[in-house]
Amino acid sequence: MRILMLCSEYEGLIKTGGLADACRGITKALVEAGHEVQVLIPKYATLYALPSTHWESIHFELGAQPYGCAIRHIKQDGVGIGLVEHHQFFQRARPYDDGEQGYADNPLRFAVFCKAAIEWCHQHQFQPDIIHGHDWQTSLAAVYLRQAKIKSDFFQQTRFVFTIHNGAYQEIVSADWYSQLGLQPDSRPLNLLQHGIEAADKINTVSEGYREELLSEPAANGLAGLYQQRAADFTGILNGCDYGLWHPAHDRHLIAQYDWPDLAGKKACKDWLRQQYNLPLTEVPLYVAVSRITSQKGFDYLIPALEQWLAQTSSQVLLMGTGESRYTNALFALAARYSDQCCFVMGFDEPLSHQIEAAGDFFLMPSLFEPCGLNQIYSLRYGTIPIVRATGGLKDTVQPYPAENSTGIHFERPDESDLIQALQQADQLFNQPKLYRAMQRRGMAKNFSWQQAGEQYQLLYQSAQRL
Repeated sequence: MRILMLCSEYEGLIKTGGLADACRGITKALVEAGHEVQVLIPKYATLYALPSTHWESIHFELGAQPYGCAIRHIKQDGVGIGLVEHHQFFQRARPYDDGEQGYADNPLRFAVFCKAAIEWCHQHQFQPDIIHGHDWQTSLAAVYLRQAKIKSDFFQQTRFVFTIHNGAYQEIVSADWYSQLGLQPDSRPLNLLQHGIEAADKINTVSEGYREELLSEPAANGLAGLYQQRAADFTGILNGCDYGLWHPAHDRHLIAQYDWPDLAGKKACKDWLRQQYNLPLTEVPLYVAVSRITSQKGFDYLIPALEQWLAQTSSQVLLMGTGESRYTNALFALAARYSDQCCFVMGFDEPLSHQIEAAGDFFLMPSLFEPCGLNQIYSLRYGTIPIVRATGGLKDTVQPYPAENSTGIHFERPDESDLIQALQQADQLFNQPKLYRAMQRRGMAKNFSWQQAGEQYQLLYQSAQRL
């Protein structure tokens, strides 16, 4: 099949979270299966140093206004990637926001990206079997594809598949935006995610557990009725892991590599990380997290839970991430109060995130909701036992202790009491080396490859083509 992959981020080029990993993982799996895949992403400011093989210009109208873009082509791992260039919209320090709130013109920015993608296909005779969009940033491409089918036969065999990586992000704006984005006028607020769900031929989200949650409120954030209407075309496909990038036996970011059963390198990683951040080299468990610092990730109850738990344990905690100042300020205060037990690293560093995964004894993932989650999958392979709230993809990928096949620790309620019990359970497990090692072994043996996910996406594409 010929596939056009529309992404707002792509690992190795621009990344703010798991969406980038997923877009690259799906693409690589499809290319390895023999399909022709062309990726389009916006050309953000950080991508301007990349040398392109060639470029093309396209011109189109959107809401009766003329626009022009260049598409500069590069190669990554043998995959053709087009960078959609428009200085006014994409030459900014950050992809989606100014660090505090989303850009006011985000609807227009990503509408131009979507329209440019459709027009590029037509103008340069790239006739895809499937256009695969990801999250609200690409949702209007489904609408513009439908509009293009009315005007021309070029796209008659093209189907649109829409993957929802996080249904909480919908981009809801005032009704004033309809005409500017080339949409049929309406008096209701404009919900970009909703338009993608309505116009796509097939829809999926990134775990079966999250699909089930989206069929009801409050998980659906107001769209449960729409998901129910599209239920026959709505599936769950679990994200995968790129074990070429995430495997402790050959991870180039680690100061010492390792694999089961010889975990000496893991201990070396743990000691190195503690030395770097002035945590004592004592025989206590190290709890780690790499996360966006937001309410979705459970920080409303993680921080008070840590405040209580650190007062009663000798265990250590190291967290890295960026996010809302109310949480980051509280984490800095917590680290100052428990300086020999707790460290907070503000920011995101890709090599360090690998080192943290390897160094931890337990990985904290107490999400309020989690469509799939990737860090718990990475943690399993690195022998870092995940502590997760039983929601979405976390529940699908981590088997709860004390079952015989357990690979991690679950807690149910999104509150500090349940989380503290999980932390106490982890402390007890660490002090039972035989049980702890058995759980590590089971987790490290798990396989969540993108090849498996790629096979399911191919089946999804084929079902879309039969429509």
